[in-house]
Amino acid sequence: MKINKLLIIALVISNLCMAQQYDGVKIEKSKVDKNNVIYQIGKTFMYSYSIQKNENKYFLVNNTKDSLTTNEVDKNKIDAIKMSVIKPKMFQRINKNQTEIRYNFEPNPKFFSSTGVVENKENVWIHPPRIGFLNALETCPFPYIKLNKPVGYTWTDKMSIGDHWSNKQWGEWKGRLLLDYTYVIVGKEAIKTSLGSLDCYKINSTAKSNIGESKLVAFYNDKYGFVKLEYTLMNGIQIDINLVEVSE
Repeated sequence: MKINKLLIIALVISNLCMAQQYDGVKIEKSKVDKNNVIYQIGKTFMYSYSIQKNENKYFLVNNTKDSLTTNEVDKNKIDAIKMSVIKPKMFQRINKNQTEIRYNFEPNPKFFSSTGVVENKENVWIHPPRIGFLNALETCPFPYIKLNKPVGYTWTDKMSIGDHWSNKQWGEWKGRLLLDYTYVIVGKEAIKTSLGSLDCYKINSTAKSNIGESKLVAFYNDKYGFVKLEYTLMNGIQIDINLVEVSE
């Protein structure tokens, strides 16, 4: 009996250690999907992307786990990232109290991943696409804004991630890696996008750990959400993701 109790305690502690934190994110307990203004069920957001490594341009590919290609005419080259806001089946929501989103690559998607977004009156926070090489984005700050805050507003958060996210292409570690985040609303800018000129809040953020520092510059629009994401990985690789189309 004592052994069983000790096993249960160990499992509880293990689950707590494995949990993703971001404790500062305000998550509603009801009307998780119904009160969304931007990320509403049925909407689709299409994004272009670019990857720069040692001044060379790389592309995602659809037939391997985490490879890149420099060949623009590669038949498996990814042209765009598609994010769909979906209604989960009853009792099958991937992330508790989060609106469900699904990422896949275009054209001819072979892989997809389901995850979540938080949207309410206090904050908007979203899991980035993490398929193939974009698993690297787990080591960067997640897109996140505190709403109705002045320019200059700063906040912090943290998250612990396992070494199954480790990869020699973007950073290696053993065990768990603690990421300490700092976010700052640095200003408001009108930026040119495929949807026209959009007024955006600009948020600078960093993720510091014992293996290095990654960065994200995010541009948030009140109508379309995060429209431009500029990532810098710990090894200097740059990944830009830009909203190009929204449909229902």
